[in-house]
Amino acid sequence: MGFFYLMEFLIRIYRVFNYVSLDVACGAMVCAAFFSQVLHVELRPVGLVSLGVTVWVIYTADRLIDVYKLKRESSSKRHRFHQKNFLGLFIALIMAVAIDIFLILQVPGPVLTWGIGLAGVVILYLFFQQRLFLFKELVVSILYSAGIFLPAMSLSTIIISKQEIILIIFFILTAFINLVLFSWYDLKHDLADNQYSLVTFLGRDRAKVILVILFFLQLFLFIGLMVIYVYWIEAVILLAINLGLLMLLLFPERLSNKDLYRLIGDGVFLFPLPYLLLG
Repeated sequence: MGFFYLMEFLIRIYRVFNYVSLDVACGAMVCAAFFSQVLHVELRPVGLVSLGVTVWVIYTADRLIDVYKLKRESSSKRHRFHQKNFLGLFIALIMAVAIDIFLILQVPGPVLTWGIGLAGVVILYLFFQQRLFLFKELVVSILYSAGIFLPAMSLSTIIISKQEIILIIFFILTAFINLVLFSWYDLKHDLADNQYSLVTFLGRDRAKVILVILFFLQLFLFIGLMVIYVYWIEAVILLAINLGLLMLLLFPERLSNKDLYRLIGDGVFLFPLPYLLLG
């Protein structure tokens, strides 16, 4: 019984981490370190921490903008959390922006230059997110992936190979699948809160067909990498992330309980951690 109480306690703590997107920020840092090894680039810790803070700032700002526009209590637990803690999160956001500016000024010149460009695109996204409609998940997945790749790619001195491009596409599609799955689960809440997504536009059944197609495409990319026999360990890690996401599609009734789908969907991006620790 003590073990189950401990697990419940740990899940409760992790749920708070998930609500405030700290696990997303950690996942971004892990994935950036993962791709730095793929591209044979050594990243300074300050660059990884800056990325994590930046991701947290973007996700938190996005949520606070969503709840600020609502004139009533949100139907989503996550957004209600941000509504109830709006002032505290807003103050934390301002502090995080100040810390992030300090950290960004410490990163190498190429990373800073490309980072400023990406930051400009992200700011445009935050201003126009409500007008993206069915393209929101695609845009966010590309921006998120660009942040993951930027530190290593801006410092890389070698030409990216076809195999590395396949890995990059593999990851972008993984991020896209993740976001579409979240919208698939959140359809009722998004409709109630007038939030637009690919799923609110297409409906749950058509979105499920698209998800199945995307998973088969991921399998095709995985097989391609295995046949080439290059980056097969990295391909297995990305496949494991996708298998974790596939669980969300296969067991929606079980995983919708207590928002378990969120914990799994964000947690899978920590899968490359053992690879980094052993590598």
